[in-house]
Amino acid sequence: MMKLQRRIYTIVLLLLVMVTHAAEPFFPSKITFTSQNYYSIYIMDQGKSEVADLVSLLQFNNPKISYKQAFIIASIYVTESLEEGVNHDIAFCQMVLETGFLNYGGSVKKHQNNFCGLGATAAHVNGESFSDIQTGVRAHIQHLKAYASHKKIENKCVDRRFKYVKRGIAPTIYGLTGKWASDPLYHKKIEGLLYRLFSHRTLMVYQTEFK
Repeated sequence: MMKLQRRIYTIVLLLLVMVTHAAEPFFPSKITFTSQNYYSIYIMDQGKSEVADLVSLLQFNNPKISYKQAFIIASIYVTESLEEGVNHDIAFCQMVLETGFLNYGGSVKKHQNNFCGLGATAAHVNGESFSDIQTGVRAHIQHLKAYASHKKIENKCVDRRFKYVKRGIAPTIYGLTGKWASDPLYHKKIEGLLYRLFSHRTLMVYQTEFK
């Protein structure tokens, strides 16, 4: 019986991922707000997901990532975001968009610990490099905070491009398009990933209830 339930869950999850890849971005006005499916489009907000949700999403989309690797980076994103008042759901989803779920493949390389394309302003420009994962994540969070608010940062600034940002120009993910990235669909891609995160999160809750 347990094996059957797990097979059914896996099939449903695969179908959901296929649908969300093909579907239009999922806007908050189209959902019923509950504790399970609500996500915020505001960058300076409290994230709703747990570390386990982020780990599961990352491993599901990139099986090459070990649980330990996924847990470390997810935990750092949550911790750094909480310290700066940044929405870790958005920060994490932006990271997986920029890195292709940590598969990379673009001009920014894995060893750079640059999780959001900082300084990678052209196809063959590698951008900024950071000494370790935490510093790279901290730079990402600080850069997001610069875009979203006028509040001072809580930790020592490690984002060398912080000073170039016009503060508070993007309080929501919609404001990142044309500013953070030239891609006209940039905000829609981030929102699509938020939807996938919370859909995945909901199915994980259901799976737990089946056990």
